[in-house]
Amino acid sequence: MLNKNLLSVAATASLALVANAQTTIGTQIKVDAPAATGPCNETTMAASAANPLEIVGAWNDYRSNIKCGGGLSMDGGKTWSDIIIRPPLPNQSSVEGDPMSAFDDRTGTLWVGAISFAGNGGVYVARKDPGATTFNPSVMAHATGGADKCWMAAGPAHNNPNATKVYIAYNFGMLRSSDMGNTWQGPVNLGSLLGVVPRVGPNGEVYAVYWDTGFGHWIRRSFDGGVTFGAAIKVANRLDSWGVDATRVAGEARVTCINGFACDPVSGALYVVYPDTTNVTSNGSNLNIYFTKSTNQGATWTTPVVINTDASPTPGDQYFPWIECDRGGRLHLTFYDTRAPVQNDSASTALVKPYYSYSDDGGATWSEAALMTTPWNTANDGFGGGFIGDYLGMATAGNLTTPLYMSTQLGAADTYTHRIQEGPAITYCYGINCPCGNNDPRRGCGNSGFDNDPATGSELAVTGTDSIAADNLTMTISGVKPNSFALIFTGQTLANVAFGDGRRCVGGSLNRYAVKQADANGVITYGPGEFISYAASKWGAPAAGQDWNYQGWYRDVGGPCGQTYNLTNAAIVNWKP
Repeated sequence: MLNKNLLSVAATASLALVANAQTTIGTQIKVDAPAATGPCNETTMAASAANPLEIVGAWNDYRSNIKCGGGLSMDGGKTWSDIIIRPPLPNQSSVEGDPMSAFDDRTGTLWVGAISFAGNGGVYVARKDPGATTFNPSVMAHATGGADKCWMAAGPAHNNPNATKVYIAYNFGMLRSSDMGNTWQGPVNLGSLLGVVPRVGPNGEVYAVYWDTGFGHWIRRSFDGGVTFGAAIKVANRLDSWGVDATRVAGEARVTCINGFACDPVSGALYVVYPDTTNVTSNGSNLNIYFTKSTNQGATWTTPVVINTDASPTPGDQYFPWIECDRGGRLHLTFYDTRAPVQNDSASTALVKPYYSYSDDGGATWSEAALMTTPWNTANDGFGGGFIGDYLGMATAGNLTTPLYMSTQLGAADTYTHRIQEGPAITYCYGINCPCGNNDPRRGCGNSGFDNDPATGSELAVTGTDSIAADNLTMTISGVKPNSFALIFTGQTLANVAFGDGRRCVGGSLNRYAVKQADANGVITYGPGEFISYAASKWGAPAAGQDWNYQGWYRDVGGPCGQTYNLTNAAIVNWKP
């Protein structure tokens, strides 16, 4: 495998990974609140392409016994509010953890859940509706003793893209919900399993990938909405196998062989990653991240290959891989790494860095970067170096990705993220909860635009760079009626209000660029050479480091809601010098 980049990023700086498109890793952001005074580990993260600025993270939170703690961001990960997700009162216990999360690209809905480890406990889940700043009361997906490690997924119902189904996989099998998580059916028995990751394909296919605690990774498939599952299919043969011991990595914390699993929401391609021993040196076992894919719904899989640059014979270890696939087909990977410095497996504690990597060609080549320049020490994990969790989490939505990892850099086990941005802007404010049900979760709210389809909205697309000096940013409005008039307006705060046939998501003191007329294809272009110079002459140019929000307004005579104007989706540009 050829890795395009190997770069490091400081916690106080941002970095650009340049491949097919500008990719910038933002500064490190602490996610857990000051109230989370105990250790945090075992992270999960979710965001929806229909509303990329709304992100939820969760983890085992030890501030009071063990709870499912977390954070909720409504601004794309810049700021976080503290949350604790508990089961209904009769099912609460002193140990509530193993967090899970899920998202729905169709509606922008998010879910967080966990397990109450008690005879009266079981698997529980809470839903956050689009735009809401709190979660609905949690419900029991399955009340039972003995539940262990759950993960969840949501996606289109079987052969019905206009409905959503939610799934939870855990040691008792697969649960399913057809009413957005209010009630649950199952579980459907998948065998004696632990660490099962579910995913939903573009036509409602349901997959469950798991490690068999031996030398195999496997997949079970359902083509009837999770009611039945076929026989297990081998995904990969391992080179090495171990349980939950720590003999193959530096430090005394346990490292399992649980896999990461992603499904392309458009093409349906499947991707699995897992840690395995490549070779053994004088330092000990050399763990690397292996990758395999399937393009035929999991029927066959490619030969696993190492995808981290620290490959054989270097004995640094990579583990806890988590993989996601966005709607553009980009693969995102996060993992822990002990390559710098290289350490012996016999070391009592480990120095660890979190990494991020991505691929734009289906996993053939990868670009990777360390998320910290100075590693954190497992000795400060709150358990004497013995427990750093069993997995990591990450969300990707639109062109914004947010890995969630643990670091002890402040002397305690806290959770951190970065805003990783593809392209010069973060696009958001897609057409959900539109004024008269004219939803289009891929653009702005539906209009009477170029195709006369009231379910299709107008899109604001951003190209160029976010450099003030270059002033080469370009914004294109498409999907409006030919020869209609439009403009782009800007503000430095967020909003969420109905406005004409659309939703206005840019707030504060608003300024507008010049009115322009669409061409015969319903397209209007601003820039390059307009966004800095025009602002400077009218109300003042942006300064480096500022977030400016942009949205398109356009005439929509005859629109679906009876108004005469509508709005595109919106975009955030964090301006650079």
